[in-house]
Amino acid sequence: MRRLFFPILALVALALLLGFAAFAAALPKVRTVQAMKPADAIVVLTGGGGTRIRAAAALLAKKRGKRLLISGVHSTVQRDDIQYIFHLTPRAMQCCVDLGYRARDTLGNADEIAAWAQTRHYRHLIVVTSTYHMPRALVELRASLPDAQLVPFPVKDDRHKGLGTLRRMVVEYLKYVVILGREAVLGIGQKK
Repeated sequence: MRRLFFPILALVALALLLGFAAFAAALPKVRTVQAMKPADAIVVLTGGGGTRIRAAAALLAKKRGKRLLISGVHSTVQRDDIQYIFHLTPRAMQCCVDLGYRARDTLGNADEIAAWAQTRHYRHLIVVTSTYHMPRALVELRASLPDAQLVPFPVKDDRHKGLGTLRRMVVEYLKYVVILGREAVLGIGQKK
């Protein structure tokens, strides 16, 4: 058994390394607001130092969706803060922006977004999050909203540079592998 340990460990490490390379190569490319076709609504998963919310606000301003849900808003953030920081008009805030305070992680974002979309009968959503976060966010959202059409609008997160970017991507890749594993196990369990 001891003789097999290191070869198995090497194979697992190689599989993870190759998987990470494939993950990094397949990350969605940043798109322009003009390239996006209108959807029912726009949803943004908070994080990214405000880059994500700025992109979602630009999509709303260009009428790419009727409403915007900002999911995962910190409990201390108020509507006026969002309006001021992200240069949203009072009219846009009043008519078209909803703040979700329940989500604390990506799974929570998916649940919050699903409840919001189902209540409003939205089935076509533009999803805004960072490029490295998009694959996992889409897996979580598809599990919560299996019949919805989800259109990714990935944005570049400029908070990390060099090794910081690599570290963030490796962590996100490992989370993505865990989520794919969970979905595979759940899928097998549902077939029985």
